Amino acid sequence: MTIHGLALSVLAALTLTSLAILIRGGTMRYWAALALSTWVSFLAGHFFGELAGWHFWRLGSLNFFPALLGAVLGLLISGTLLRPVPREG
Repeated sequence: MTIHGLALSVLAALTLTSLAILIRGGTMRYWAALALSTWVSFLAGHFFGELAGWHFWRLGSLNFFPALLGAVLGLLISGTLLRPVPREG
């Protein structure tokens, strides 16, 4: 993976995380935890797509479709496990 693919993966993961926070709400700490888990899931999806031979919707050296699929799956799982604590007030 090139530095451009790495930058695109960070940008895509942060965009997905920000959309999820806009929809569900949460604190900055919750956003940071989701951003990290989404980025790791994005990279795992890319590498899984590379190993499985999925070359659908490829952007340069990045397997974008499997990476996006992995990021959405990771976001759903981590968003469910790391629910934001409701504020009292």
